[in-house]
Amino acid sequence: KVAEAKHLAAESRLKLLETQLEPHMLFNTLANLRVLIAIDPVRAQDMLDRMVAYLRATLSASRASNHALQLEFDRLRDYLELMTVRMGPRLQYVLDLPADLVDQNVPALLLQPLVENSIKHGLEPKVEGGTITVRARRAANHMLCLEVSDTGTGFDSAASASSGFGLAQVHERLAAAYDSQGRVEQTSTPGHGATTLLYLPLTDARNA
Repeated sequence: KVAEAKHLAAESRLKLLETQLEPHMLFNTLANLRVLIAIDPVRAQDMLDRMVAYLRATLSASRASNHALQLEFDRLRDYLELMTVRMGPRLQYVLDLPADLVDQNVPALLLQPLVENSIKHGLEPKVEGGTITVRARRAANHMLCLEVSDTGTGFDSAASASSGFGLAQVHERLAAAYDSQGRVEQTSTPGHGATTLLYLPLTDARNA
């Protein structure tokens, strides 16, 4: 009974964290759309169309706490396409998902807040913008490594970007889903970008 109670508590916590993440992204996008409507109606229409497509996919996927890594990357692509409408050529991105990892099971919405952080804290403040790279790979000890890196402004160890909303949520979700088996590592060089690595158990038994 104790184990079951802990499991139910963890599930409830994950659901709560997911509901916190969705409004965070939605309100940011609506605020950007409001500005675009006044200054560039054509881009605003494009952004609205992409937002509808993204939200439709999100609604379908968010009914489950977990989904395939392929779906996580698909949703990131939708989100990044949405952001390119706003930032134009200042935003470039690379999504690297090996074929043998597409079916790995991961918490839904796990990577999006990290990508949001890269845009908000790294690329938007940089005049020329930059590139976001998201990749998955097998790591040692049957672990999956998910990397989100950018070529933005970076930050020092005391900067708020390293402990902001997105990263705090990822820490909590990994702890709730994997206990001590999941971990987060983050590095940054001011002026040259930041990298966040997530480590979580693989859902198969193949060696890295």
